[in-house]
Amino acid sequence: MSDKEYVATIKKICELLQSDPTPGVIQGLCDSFANLSIHLKSGLFLEVFETTISNIPFAALFSLLAAPDNKLVVSVADATEQLLKPVAWSMVHQTFEEYIIQGLAHPHPTVKCLVLSQFLKFAGESQRFRVYDVVTIAAGRSEDIFELFRQKGIIDIFVKEGDSGDILAVMSWHELLPIFCASTAAFNHFDSLGIFSKSLQQLESSDAETTSATDSLTRVSILKLFSRMVDAPGVKPAEFFAKYDIAPVLGKFMSLEGSEGELKSTAISCLGMIGNNTAVLEYLAAERTALDALVETYGRSIGQLRVECLQTIACIFGHAPEPTSTSSQACYELYSQLAQGRFLVSVTQEIMKGFEESCVAGFAAIQKMAMHAWGVREIASYKTVVNFLLTRDSSRVKAAQQWQFSTVQTIAESKDAKSAFAPDDYSRLTRYAKEGPYYVNTTPQVALESS
Repeated sequence: MSDKEYVATIKKICELLQSDPTPGVIQGLCDSFANLSIHLKSGLFLEVFETTISNIPFAALFSLLAAPDNKLVVSVADATEQLLKPVAWSMVHQTFEEYIIQGLAHPHPTVKCLVLSQFLKFAGESQRFRVYDVVTIAAGRSEDIFELFRQKGIIDIFVKEGDSGDILAVMSWHELLPIFCASTAAFNHFDSLGIFSKSLQQLESSDAETTSATDSLTRVSILKLFSRMVDAPGVKPAEFFAKYDIAPVLGKFMSLEGSEGELKSTAISCLGMIGNNTAVLEYLAAERTALDALVETYGRSIGQLRVECLQTIACIFGHAPEPTSTSSQACYELYSQLAQGRFLVSVTQEIMKGFEESCVAGFAAIQKMAMHAWGVREIASYKTVVNFLLTRDSSRVKAAQQWQFSTVQTIAESKDAKSAFAPDDYSRLTRYAKEGPYYVNTTPQVALESS
């Protein structure tokens, strides 16, 4: 055997691996693997690589990654990462799949990075995004892990996916970005790269009337990105939407001609998702563009578009169990404009059409409206609406019956109900709430015999 330094290091590792794991042996392995990494990073990589794998099987290296000593884990992981650089993914996957799966669940971030770097050898979009799924979960647990992924270049690789010419990759990227923003550090990093400003510019500068299918899909994907940012743990929604004024864009897309189109529908849905947050709703109420567009769209809508509008209205009305005075006032102003001030009559007529989605969306909107003091008073002022809500219809699907019950229950349990409703109506409301959603009157009927 040659007396070259790297040969001596490899020989030392082989000897130590045959010894009992005493503290001295563990320290010796730490030092030896650290030296091996240095040799692998020198200009003699091929010679060191071939000598190493001829004497130390990869299985032995992977086994050492399970060692309880963190210092040893780090030194072995560093050396293993160097040794795996020229190894194709097909070999890694076929030969070491068991270790790869174990590595994904390894508690030490260095080992997780080692495994992820192997996944990134994938050429296919679905495989790459399997890696990013793992990265987002791990990074969301700790800002330190996110920083480690950033230092390893994994975050930079992910960011480049946003400029991919592959629309499916871009859509997957938009879906994962809010999940990545589980920490303030992660969000600040992506924000500093101008990702969100660039995305908003793409929406603002686009001509919604004349675009290709790819452009349309991209805009839909960006709208969904912004709607998901409201729930990202590392984001302060009010500050985010004050900086990235999405409301005019939503208004533009909701005002598109025609009652169909994914872009229009997505804009309506996006408004509901961000309007379900108290602080963002207050921003929308002050800005007005998007809410005004919703009022106009609801007035002209029919069929599925009407259902989508009702779902968004329900999201806005139900933004919080205990709304602030400002956000509740915003809801009242929206309600007052819908259907030219006759929203309750309009939504009741929609429910009476009998279609499942219309029934569920309509009852949901009224139920969320009843979470506000003004909502309870408005419902009480429409005797025909009260009678309608208290009339059971067993022909409706169970989901609709459940939502009808939930609506009545919310009204009955409101602290404003007793003073808002006439005594007999209030009594009927409380009785309905006690009877449950599927109550059937079993009072026997007298049968008349025919002569």
